[in-house]
Amino acid sequence: MNNTSTLPLDLVLMEAIKDMILIVSVGENTVFTYQFFNQAALKKTHLTQDDLGKTFSETHNPHAAKLLNEQYKQVLLTQEATTYKDLHTTPSGEPYYSETTLTPLFGEDGNCNFIIALTTDITNERLAREASNEAWEQLKKSRSRYRSLYDNNADAIFSLDLNGRILAGNSVVEQLTGYRLADLVDQGLSEHILSKDCELVRVYFQLALEGVSHDFRTKFIGASGKPFGILIHFAPVEVKNEIVGVYATLRDMRELDQMIAQYVESENRFRIIAENAHDVIVLMDHQGEPLYVSPSSKRVYGVDPEEYMGTPPFDAVHPDNVPELKKAFSMAIEEAKTYILEVQLKHKTKGWIWTEIQGTPVFDDQGQFVHMLTITQDITLYKEKENQLHHYAYHDSLTGLSNRRFLKDRILEELCSPQDENDMLAVIMLDIDHFKTINDEFGHETGDAVIAEFGKRLQASIQSHDVAARLGGDEFVLLLPEVKTVEQAVSIAQSVKLAMNMPWDLEDGPVNITASMGIALIKKAGATVSSVLKNADLAMYESKQAGRNTYRISRF
Repeated sequence: MNNTSTLPLDLVLMEAIKDMILIVSVGENTVFTYQFFNQAALKKTHLTQDDLGKTFSETHNPHAAKLLNEQYKQVLLTQEATTYKDLHTTPSGEPYYSETTLTPLFGEDGNCNFIIALTTDITNERLAREASNEAWEQLKKSRSRYRSLYDNNADAIFSLDLNGRILAGNSVVEQLTGYRLADLVDQGLSEHILSKDCELVRVYFQLALEGVSHDFRTKFIGASGKPFGILIHFAPVEVKNEIVGVYATLRDMRELDQMIAQYVESENRFRIIAENAHDVIVLMDHQGEPLYVSPSSKRVYGVDPEEYMGTPPFDAVHPDNVPELKKAFSMAIEEAKTYILEVQLKHKTKGWIWTEIQGTPVFDDQGQFVHMLTITQDITLYKEKENQLHHYAYHDSLTGLSNRRFLKDRILEELCSPQDENDMLAVIMLDIDHFKTINDEFGHETGDAVIAEFGKRLQASIQSHDVAARLGGDEFVLLLPEVKTVEQAVSIAQSVKLAMNMPWDLEDGPVNITASMGIALIKKAGATVSSVLKNADLAMYESKQAGRNTYRISRF
């Protein structure tokens, strides 16, 4: 996004929001065609800009296209927004759960011309819900505690018998439905559901009797005779491992439905997305002072939006990141470009957490700056995974020592450092004597144990500024950047030899482990990584020829 001066606020937001937003047109014969994807949709799906103007059948496999057509046709059939959950796979192959709301947009002729899909990644919520199932089962065993939850739940809860007839309900039932609870007792719950959904109610009720819980959207016909949107969840009631009834939880969806209905207006679109997004959305003036903070700041950073308002600019940003963020903020306004930075923001209880900030400047019709729209996302888990991957890329998984890639980079770094013509670099290459015999006699598990212990002893024999690396198999290398004489290198080789001569007690009994070593002391001037390792390897070969369990020196 190079210039946002001509874009309305809702389009800027749709491009910047982390939730996926797709706009689909409705053509003749109920043909659905993609008209718009925001950046999140392009990143999390296989869709590309080339798919604009294409149908579901042209962009998805037959099974996926069929499911999408069914969901979108449901919107046309009901003329109302609908929500469904699904399991997806990102282009990188990682699975994630999502919740999608399809909202129809009507033209002046009353026909539905477009459908907007807002898809939220609910993987974390799904995993958290699964993790809490065991706790909920324990809660059901305590009748008094569950009764408290029953009576004080914010949702309406009906107790149903095995035929689906109402036995009782909590106080919210009367608030939600407008009926007196006494008037509902002995009536079937399905009698108050839209007739077109009665079969759906019957199916999910039957599943609950079989021990399977589900939730789904429908409409309840209240005392006024006017239907309103609800979310129903059926859960079996078990006593001594026998299902004796069903709890039906009804969540009032009128407020959410009303919000979605207002989505057609630009400012209302912003409000709906901002206050329901999982990321934190902030509007700031030209100095960086917050003008608006979305409610999600409480969940992500532990801070109420009201606490952010009136704070100094960039007050929650780590001091080390403030200069870079201020520079990006100013340049974004000056060049009318979006910036993306990874910085540390202050969490109320957790301290500094890694966050990705995406800032987009918004201008009025005259090109004057109005405010900066920023969207922040907690990327702590991503950073931890990134650090782990970085560690694995440069370290051996069996010994934890540096690997060949890291060693070559460090040798190159030493060779490229400032030096005089007589500056030296020392390395020692090591090979476990008769390692193949150990593998053949004791097995590969014992062989791995020997390599791991060898690496541990090797690391303990050197200083913190030295590098111990495993090249592969039973081959190791020591890089000694501060060793400048043969005597110093020999001293370290002697220490390694003593460490290896200590007793080795493995599961299969004591073994005798020795190593052949090649010491190379090379002038840095004109040397290469290959020549350094080659000379050390030649010296190690000479030590093997000399009878093993010794070292030889190569000086060039």
